[in-house]
Amino acid sequence: MVNNFITSELNSLLNMQKDFFILKWNENEFYCSEHFEKLIGITAKEISEYKYIHYSLIPDNKGEEIFNAIKNNSFTDNNKTKQTDIEIIAGNDKTIWFREFVSKNTDNGKENYFSILFNITDFKNKEIELHQDISSKQELNKSKDKLISIISHDLRAPFSSLLGFAEILINEPNLPEDERIDYLKYIYEASQVQLQMVNHLLDWTRLQAGTIKYEPQRLDILDLINNSVSVLTGSVMRKNIKIIVDAEPGLFVNVDERLINQVITNLLSNAVKFTPESKKITITTGIYKNDMVEIIIADEGIGIAPEDHEKLFKIDTKFSKAGTAGERGTGLGLTLVKEIIEKHEGKIWFFSEVDKGSEFHFTLPKSDNTILIVEDDKFNKEIFFEVLSKNFTNSKITFCKNGFEALNSMLEKTPSILITKNNMELMKGTELVSTLRKKDQKNKSQIFIVDKEISEKDKREYDGYHVNDFLMEDISIESLTLLFEESLL
Repeated sequence: MVNNFITSELNSLLNMQKDFFILKWNENEFYCSEHFEKLIGITAKEISEYKYIHYSLIPDNKGEEIFNAIKNNSFTDNNKTKQTDIEIIAGNDKTIWFREFVSKNTDNGKENYFSILFNITDFKNKEIELHQDISSKQELNKSKDKLISIISHDLRAPFSSLLGFAEILINEPNLPEDERIDYLKYIYEASQVQLQMVNHLLDWTRLQAGTIKYEPQRLDILDLINNSVSVLTGSVMRKNIKIIVDAEPGLFVNVDERLINQVITNLLSNAVKFTPESKKITITTGIYKNDMVEIIIADEGIGIAPEDHEKLFKIDTKFSKAGTAGERGTGLGLTLVKEIIEKHEGKIWFFSEVDKGSEFHFTLPKSDNTILIVEDDKFNKEIFFEVLSKNFTNSKITFCKNGFEALNSMLEKTPSILITKNNMELMKGTELVSTLRKKDQKNKSQIFIVDKEISEKDKREYDGYHVNDFLMEDISIESLTLLFEESLL
């Protein structure tokens, strides 16, 4: 409601202010600028009908308390204004924070209030984020303290036995062979568990500190799964467990190879550990919510009791139990798995039933097909775009003017296809391709060299980098279509 309190000139001036507002109000009237109305999505007339005017928009029924506190304020010479930070829920359900300064004016016995409001939403959001960050770090520190207490005991405990068995082996040369082998076996297995615990702790602390090397690249999830299965072949054969991999080839993820191998191997190792002999483990993959890939590792093992479900993934509980063949673990593996998956902006969850088995699900970012083209000629770029946008409908096409620009793009994300000239300013095509193959060691990226002049020496070098094909003629729709017709992803 705009009246003589807000003249057209003043209204125009106030409408130019994005974060500053003046209100005039009493119990029955409410006046503001048009810009304030637009910001909160409610008209001044509507606000004037609320019992506590704009304070009625404060959530959790706090508006009445603030309204009454202002009405009961004495507003003396030494206390002319009252300052309050208020949270308002706008008409579109958006939260807006204001710092309000209220003063009172009495005119002919009528009390009027003037409010100067500053929009402090950005500041308040950062303040809330800071408090949340401090709170999470305090909780993490508590978890670390508890973890140190647990780990200090678990790291120390086995050494008494290890030293005792070692002493027996040293001092009793006539020990029966079967006893000697039992002692050595215990020392070996206990040392393996302790080493694994130390490695898990080191990786976890590096992840927390952000110092662990993290190099995401475009990888086929099936290759990652097969790598982990091959690592555990010995354990699988000893227990006569059948592993069924139902993963479609060509499903790519953008991940750090070493870290995700660690995740899959850990989860698969747990499945093997808790699955009885002659049972099976199934690994499946699929698309999850369009932009993620879901991996499921399901076993026919002993399952996890309901009361133990909440103990998993927590650093300060260190839940561990022996496998079906007496296998031991550190109790830290799943905590590390969760940290790695979350670093990749994925999630992990599970379903489990005692004596029926467990299913662990986790998601990783899907790697979209990206075509990287090094080309600075406008006409050629148009031809590339016309051909590729028709043949590669699900791919993102990125153009770079030169090799250095392409190099930066490749370091950020491995392309599905690289199309480059051989002769470029400052950098040759062979240098660019060599850099890509160092990152793409399994030659998953397809590479095409488009240039009229390529020496035999360069061709031999390109062959060593497994380049897919060459186009040594003028670029045209026909020549490009022919080049790519057998290279669709």
